[in-house]
Amino acid sequence: MAAFGLHFGTCSACLAVYRDGKTNVVANDLGDRVTPCVVAFTEHETVVGAAAKQGIIRNASNTVCHVKRLLGCQMDDPLVEEYSKTSSVNVVNQNGALMFEVDHKGKPARFNTTDIIKIIYKKMLETAQSHGGSGIQDAVLAVPPDFDSNQRNLVTDAATKAGFNILRVITEPSAALLAFDVGQIDQTEGFKTLVYRLGGTSHEAVIMEVEHGMYRTAAKVSDCQFGGDVFTQVLQGFLMTEFNRQTRSDMKDNKRSVAKLGLAAERCKHSLSTMITAQCAVDSLFDGCDFHYNMSRARFDSLCLPLLSKCTALIDQVLGEADCSKDDISKLIICGGGAKPPIVKKAICDFLPNASLLNSVPEDEIIAIGAAKEAALLVGGVESENISIDKESSRVNFRFLPKAVCIKISNEELEVVLPQHSLAPCRRQHTLTLAQAQTDVALEIFQTDDPAKLETSELLAKLIMRDLPPGSTIKSNFHLKREGDLHITCHEVTSDKCESVTIPCP
Repeated sequence: MAAFGLHFGTCSACLAVYRDGKTNVVANDLGDRVTPCVVAFTEHETVVGAAAKQGIIRNASNTVCHVKRLLGCQMDDPLVEEYSKTSSVNVVNQNGALMFEVDHKGKPARFNTTDIIKIIYKKMLETAQSHGGSGIQDAVLAVPPDFDSNQRNLVTDAATKAGFNILRVITEPSAALLAFDVGQIDQTEGFKTLVYRLGGTSHEAVIMEVEHGMYRTAAKVSDCQFGGDVFTQVLQGFLMTEFNRQTRSDMKDNKRSVAKLGLAAERCKHSLSTMITAQCAVDSLFDGCDFHYNMSRARFDSLCLPLLSKCTALIDQVLGEADCSKDDISKLIICGGGAKPPIVKKAICDFLPNASLLNSVPEDEIIAIGAAKEAALLVGGVESENISIDKESSRVNFRFLPKAVCIKISNEELEVVLPQHSLAPCRRQHTLTLAQAQTDVALEIFQTDDPAKLETSELLAKLIMRDLPPGSTIKSNFHLKREGDLHITCHEVTSDKCESVTIPCP
């Protein structure tokens, strides 16, 4: 069964799926791993994503961007006035409610923020169904940590109406930690992790305390006046100056030309995240003149150098809020599409030299990956003929474990996986390597007061895996859910075989 993680950001959305022991981002119909949160209304259809973003130059008054910023706002909110100054779409008051007024299929139409978000979620559902089959899809939503209950309810309602079955709503920092299994595999010590997110229009720093597989927010600081778009604007300004120098003209007052150059600058910035140089080319940019410029990463870095202090200042602020020093941070996660330029990661790593950077997942996919892992744990396992459970003894009926959960590693020896009194929810991983001549294995799971006494231990479940490659490595993931159920998944890495079981709470 597939379980999805949804991250709906201000500028883009990402969808990840957990299936058969693996978590991957699902590409949309264009092959892109992230989808711009842009909705355009035309004479014939409603367009979502990259096509809507590309068409904003000629259809600006009917294109809605950055709708997440206005979620839950009323017309008298200062954010609405600020939004109206930078957006071409008309924002109107309808009985005190905020509405977007557009021309759709030849007629005037009005949509509220939830309507726009639902349209984007429907696009994400199409992507999910292409991977998980038709019908309603189970998913976990990741939202900003400062979302109130009303905003959480609004996004949940929009996703539900779009066709998702929302299992849970979690915060983005928690999802970021889950993406890397922080604190879930080894729960023997507590530590602090800093999550820095640089989105398109905002950035935030959050310090998370991790202990016994549990996450607690120690401090968080956010700034909605600075984001990755500022880096794009700096590059756009440089390119505009270069174009004016080449053509001896002045294009700054031509909105269409400025918008075209802005899109080109954004593409150039993304290319420079992975390449040393990038070509910025715009046909007929202004007054019939084409523009071509070969931008180097070194030049881009020098342009953006003054912006980096904004990133580190926010981190310094959250350290003060948590009353801790740089040396207290053990792990560092940098996420968000705006954090893709290497210079951003370098500046933050230099600022926190003793923190271990977790960077095995692309920055703009981290939160969706973590949400998908949470969704998989909530969906539970699927039993097969290779799994047997003692229904009378396999009960884990507490918010914490009354007994240790162990795996049998020899005829007389147990190894503790989840210690006694582990708090729910918590997770841990166990790795077993088979002998070179061994191709079958029976994994026996016990609960016990004393791991040294196998004879007094209680068998919870037995998972049998057959026809494995000799010398296989089996990774067993144990998850004690919030409700008290114990979910176990065993995954053989080479053959990709997987067995799982859920030991129910009575």
